[in-house]
Amino acid sequence: MEEETIIETTEVRVSATPVAMSGIIISTMMMAAASGLAFAYIPVTLSSKGFEPWVASAMFPALSFGGLFGCLVVGYLLRLSGHARVFMVVYALIIWSFLIILLFDSPYVWIFARVIYGFGTNGVFIVVQSWLHNSCTDDNRGRVITTFYVLYVVSMGLGSYSIGFMDIESNVPMALCIGLVTLAIFPVGLTRLPQPEPPEGFNIQVRKLWKLSPVGLMGMMCVGGLTITLQGLAPVYAGTLDYTASDIGLLMLMMQLGLLVVQLPMGAASDRVDRRHILLTVAVMSSVLGVVAILTESNLNFFWLILMFALWSGSIETFYSVSSALANDRADPKHYVFLSSTLMIVWSVGAFVIPLISTILLQFLPVKMFMWILLLLSASFAIFVVIRIFVRAAVPQNEMENFQYATAQVVNTGEYYNPEMVAEANAGATEGLTT
Repeated sequence: MEEETIIETTEVRVSATPVAMSGIIISTMMMAAASGLAFAYIPVTLSSKGFEPWVASAMFPALSFGGLFGCLVVGYLLRLSGHARVFMVVYALIIWSFLIILLFDSPYVWIFARVIYGFGTNGVFIVVQSWLHNSCTDDNRGRVITTFYVLYVVSMGLGSYSIGFMDIESNVPMALCIGLVTLAIFPVGLTRLPQPEPPEGFNIQVRKLWKLSPVGLMGMMCVGGLTITLQGLAPVYAGTLDYTASDIGLLMLMMQLGLLVVQLPMGAASDRVDRRHILLTVAVMSSVLGVVAILTESNLNFFWLILMFALWSGSIETFYSVSSALANDRADPKHYVFLSSTLMIVWSVGAFVIPLISTILLQFLPVKMFMWILLLLSASFAIFVVIRIFVRAAVPQNEMENFQYATAQVVNTGEYYNPEMVAEANAGATEGLTT
């Protein structure tokens, strides 16, 4: 009897071409420019109309609430309708959020618009990262995702800077936002990239994440609130010092560039030492800048004010990427899916709660109050990191993941939408049950 020969075949994933992936990235850049312009337009306009600073601040917990809802719902929508359709839906929501601001003068209506915007933007980031992860392989995924983040941050900063060239009392800024997002639909609508498989359901386990990486969890919780509070209230604060719209746009641009200048070298250094030492460094840096901001208050000239906020933004943003990398260092491949989805939700909760507290306090305290909040959170996190350094040994360097740049202004899906990691996680989970 002849022996039956069995030939095993292994499917080899091939990355999509850079040209094919560029359509999605260019689309997101246009959306980022519109977002940056809106981030500058809203506080400047509200200030010019005589509203109290807390009104502008209220836009940010509203945005974060919509974003949190988006994190919970978009995965279901992807399973229901697929990536391309959901992409069009979330872009339509962003357009409607800008249209509402264009048509209505009431800041309370604008708060509702920012809830819609938050849902839409988080939906965009989830779909985009899912698509890019699916289009890449392990050989080029890091470069592609880093390029996506860097171009997004720069585009957003340039969008904010453009406010200085427009009449804020006209309809031009919001009309331009609508036009940019409308144009951003075309590169994705015409893409030939294959759609990824829809994601599985969320696996959120906060207690398990705490056991796995307490510093990673607390870092992600803190940075959600720190980043949204700083990015939201820095232009409001500058407005109280009577700086022009052009000055505020430049400030917001330099804050975006500052996070690149600080985070990239700090992230690279975190691959060579205990990441907690890097987190301690940037937490102390943020705390020192908080003290400087409080002591100098309105006495700094514009150059030093820009430099201070740029470095402050960069130090806080570094919490995000290094905390995420630290949590991954502690995890096995079978943990990656639950880890990414849990970190995403923890960040979203922090991004909602801290700005909400800031908005409430701003009704009774001056704008510089937000500096005290940033100082308190940064200093508390620094103390927590020091305690954990003495309690738990560092991850051996040969077991550390490679650092990947990320920005805390974009919900980072991590490995939740990485098809290779999902497959590996499922295989690991099955193996754990059978051995």
